[in-house]
Order: sequence, then C-alpha cells, then structure tokens
Amino acid sequence: MTSGSIAAQSFEPAAPSASPTHSPKRRLSRQVAADTVAIGDLTSVVLGGLLPALIYAVIGNVQLDQILVLQSTLLAGFIAHLCLRFRGMYDTTHMDQFPMQPFELFTAVCCGMVGVLGIGLPLVLKSMHIVVWYASWVSASFTLILLNRMIARTVLAQFAQEGRFDSRVAVFGAGQVARRVHDYLKTPRLGVFFAGVFDDRAGQDRLNPEGLTVAGKIEDLIAQCREGKIDRVIIALPPAANERLAGIVEKFESLPVSTHIVTHIASDLIDTDIAYNVSNLGPVGLLDVKKKR
Repeated sequence: MTSGSIAAQSFEPAAPSASPTHSPKRRLSRQVAADTVAIGDLTSVVLGGLLPALIYAVIGNVQLDQILVLQSTLLAGFIAHLCLRFRGMYDTTHMDQFPMQPFELFTAVCCGMVGVLGIGLPLVLKSMHIVVWYASWVSASFTLILLNRMIARTVLAQFAQEGRFDSRVAVFGAGQVARRVHDYLKTPRLGVFFAGVFDDRAGQDRLNPEGLTVAGKIEDLIAQCREGKIDRVIIALPPAANERLAGIVEKFESLPVSTHIVTHIASDLIDTDIAYNVSNLGPVGLLDVKKKR
C-alpha cells in the first residue's frame, strides 16, 4: 500500500444521541437525505428561472422558446449543483448542522447563470431586458435555495436529535481498545450507537473485558450483521492475534457491514498492491478493509 493511495477521512458522524445504549428510531440514510436536499437546490434554480420567464411571457406578452428556456434553467441548476457539491455543501458528517452558507449558495447560483450565457438564451429573449431577467433569476433562485436549505437544516437536525442517522458500531475483541472505543462513543452529539463488544474468549479467565459486558462470540456478531443490526465492525485484537485477522476479515466479507481494523495491529494483513483507506474513531486508528454493500 503506497502512501498516495491512502485517503485520510474522519469517521465521526455527527448527530446527537442521548445515549450509546438507547435504541434509535427508524433509521434514515444520510446520503439519501443529502441527495434530497440536492434535488431541492436544483429545483430552486430551475423555478427561479422559469417564474420570471413566465411573468414576462404572460404580462409582457413576450414570445419565448419554452424548450430552450427550460433547458437553460436545467443546465443552470445542474451547474449550481456541481458547484455546491465541489464546495462540500452536501457533507453528511454533521447531519445536525447541515451546511447552509449563504455566500456559497449565492456563488453557485451565479455560476449557473454564467453557464447558460453561451447557449444562445439572450438571442431568444429578444425584447426582454436581459439584465433585468437575469437579475430576477438570480434573486429568485437564491431566495428559493436559501429557503430550501433552512427547511432542510431544521428537519435534518430534528431527525439527528432522534437518532435517525446513528451509525451502529460493534467491536470484536474485548480489551483496552474496545474500552477506549466505548468511552469515546459515550461523547454526546456523535450520532453513533454502540452495538456492543464481542469476543470468542467470552467466559475464559484470560479475557479482560476492561469492565465491559461481552455480548457474545463471533457467531453472534455475524448473525446480527446478517439481520442488519450492525453498520460497522471494528476488529480490535491484541498484537499476538495478528495471524487470526485474515480469517476473521473473511467472515465479514459477504456481510452488509463496513469492516475496520485497528491499524497498529494490521501490518501482516496489508498487501502492498492493494489500496486501503485510513480512518479513525476518536483516538483509535482504523484500516477500512471493506465498505458496506
């Protein structure tokens, strides 16, 4: 694994959670929520352009190429969407504080307007005052997109408060690492549901769970993963268990969960010709072996 192939990312989903032991309500997808906001943004730009054109056509009796006007507003909306996505305005890390930066929104709308100048729209408008029409388009689109963001931010914050975006995390391997993960997940506003600690050594004298209750063995963890009760599995075994890592990882390969390995004990598992992502859960470094399917 080369250093250039490792993408650093933060594994800190942020939505308030009353307690890591409470059962969240019906869970929602962060990505679907962000995509819904994106559709609202694009629609805002399209309506912001169509409404002034409709007023000009009805009140001003201006003959317009309706298809070209619609194409122009769709293009502007798509360009604005790309600008917002490039600027990180659909970041799902902090669902309780979804991005709402007026300057970024206004800049994206203006970029959309500039994008349609070269497709012949001014020629179609003929007697319509192009400056007034574009000013109306920018003003209406910015107002609508800002309103869309305000509503989305309020709704998503409420869902986050209810634990709808919580990510369910289980740790395989009781010990100091599991203890640190558990303590970190007790921090408020992380949006993480601690699903428990699992270890094959449960009931053995050599197991030191660091005061945590062991929920079961690896078969129990696999069963919960199959049932969709777990989103992420963190494998945190002692250094002496390096040889077991490959076999344990294979058990989760076909399951609908993201698999992570605490990086300081994963050196024997990494192939130099495969790119992995490195993330972290608070103070614990992780190697992301597989994404959720």
